[in-house]
Amino acid sequence: MSFRFKTREVLLFILISLAVYIVFIFGFAWIYYSTGSIEMTPYTTPYNHPSASPVSEKINFEKAVYFSIVSFHTIGFGDIHPNTQLGRQVVMVQSTLSLFFTAIFSGFLVYFVIKRPQDVFTTKKVYIRIRKDRYILSLRLGNKGRDIIDLKSKFEAWTIENNTRVRAFRYEEELPDLEKILYYDLDLDSDDNRSLRIAINDALLNGTLLHMKFSFIGNDMKTGEQVAFAKYYDSRHLSFGKMFLNVYSWDTNGRRKNFRWGNFERIEAMEKEKVAGFAGKVQVTND
Repeated sequence: MSFRFKTREVLLFILISLAVYIVFIFGFAWIYYSTGSIEMTPYTTPYNHPSASPVSEKINFEKAVYFSIVSFHTIGFGDIHPNTQLGRQVVMVQSTLSLFFTAIFSGFLVYFVIKRPQDVFTTKKVYIRIRKDRYILSLRLGNKGRDIIDLKSKFEAWTIENNTRVRAFRYEEELPDLEKILYYDLDLDSDDNRSLRIAINDALLNGTLLHMKFSFIGNDMKTGEQVAFAKYYDSRHLSFGKMFLNVYSWDTNGRRKNFRWGNFERIEAMEKEKVAGFAGKVQVTND
């Protein structure tokens, strides 16, 4: 049987919680049984012989397990009760732990059910690519979960000078829906992005450490839940490349198929002369 990641995560949490619960129940049952700290409440039978002597059953491990369950859930039928000071102390400890266990289990279960998994990611590097003879700064976004709509993105770049953050570039824009794959590109040959081009040139030529951050907020298309994402880079993450390798193919009905997420980080190498043409003779590897 095939389960989605979130379903497997919930089932694993439930199984772990059940295992902890069983350990609690049988652990305390063993304490009650081995210490002889509980006993059956005597009772009279049959009812039509009120003068009959009270009957008291012996405690076995099965009854100790029953009493452990009853005490854990703070039910208390009274048919079994602690008969020593140790027994009463153990009951208090078990009842207190049960309150914490129930609260933690309920809270985490609700969290796992309603939360969205961290299934959005970007390339580990920021790539400088060429498209139609123009240099662009490029990231590839991936999404293994539900589609995200109404994306608003932000790209920032800054340096640190005299322990002060100096902004080099900031740009905000709306993006298309993030279904499986989305490309975020900034035209470095555009006058609007000239400050970013200068900052990148300075980082590559002079070794200035340029910090960068890509972020977006959007909405889960199915639940409406707001999704926020941020990824930090610096100029040591800059690399040159051409075309990203395909992650999927298309079927005849226009649907994506044959996903190869192993290709997500892979990109064609850029020719050395084009690398040098970006900012002079810059020695940057394509690994």
